[in-house]
Amino acid sequence: MPETAPDNTKPKSDRQILQEQMEASQHEYQRNNLSLALSSTAAGLEIGFSFFLIAVLFTQFHELVSTSLLHLILAMSYPVGFILVVIGRSDLFTEHTTLAILPVLDRKHSILDLMRVWGLIYGGNMIGAMLFSLIFVRFAALSENVDSAAFGYYSAKMMVDGGSGLFLGAIFAGWLMGLLGWVVASSTDTIGRIMVISLITFVIGIGGLAHCIAGAVAAFCAWFGGDNGLTGGEVLRFLGIATVGNTIGGAVFVGMLKYGYISND
Repeated sequence: MPETAPDNTKPKSDRQILQEQMEASQHEYQRNNLSLALSSTAAGLEIGFSFFLIAVLFTQFHELVSTSLLHLILAMSYPVGFILVVIGRSDLFTEHTTLAILPVLDRKHSILDLMRVWGLIYGGNMIGAMLFSLIFVRFAALSENVDSAAFGYYSAKMMVDGGSGLFLGAIFAGWLMGLLGWVVASSTDTIGRIMVISLITFVIGIGGLAHCIAGAVAAFCAWFGGDNGLTGGEVLRFLGIATVGNTIGGAVFVGMLKYGYISND
């Protein structure tokens, strides 16, 4: 009798997802530094298209619709860059806050190994975000399709909460990004994955939750774009708070919890 093909319509078990996540993370640990850095730089560039679309839509609609409707329109455009990164398999730091910690919890890698992976991915993401911002600021100065006022508007919205609010929002964003990686791994088709990415990142956008990489593009644009009321110190403050919050959200509330209850089941 011929072999029965695996039924891809059945949902994966939590143990299967953990195994896949573990294998994907092991692959990242085995990659050389240059490969990891280039993939991470690509992710930082690609996620910039979320803010590109936000700025374009702001330019077209900010004088025509109410503040609440404008907020909804901009939030609906937020997933674009994340779809490009996740489906394109580039390395994004907020995915790896959950992913990279799993082999450490399983005692297959050390904390120093984790710091190497996190450091390369975060550094590459920031380089990509900065490069995209430099190009986009120049484009906005030459194009009629982008009003540079979008830079100041969106960066002010990102930082409207105080330090504590920003930090707790960043924890939620990291938590959601960790869950995004987990739920995407459970999906069996590309359309399903795109839907999951769109839904979860829309929640981040509509909630105004701080994401250290996507937010970096907006912050850099406001800083490089000139008179947008954002200083280098404010950019560093935002990045510091968002990065720590995202890391806690992904590593603790997803990585440690998921690993803990599945491995002990």
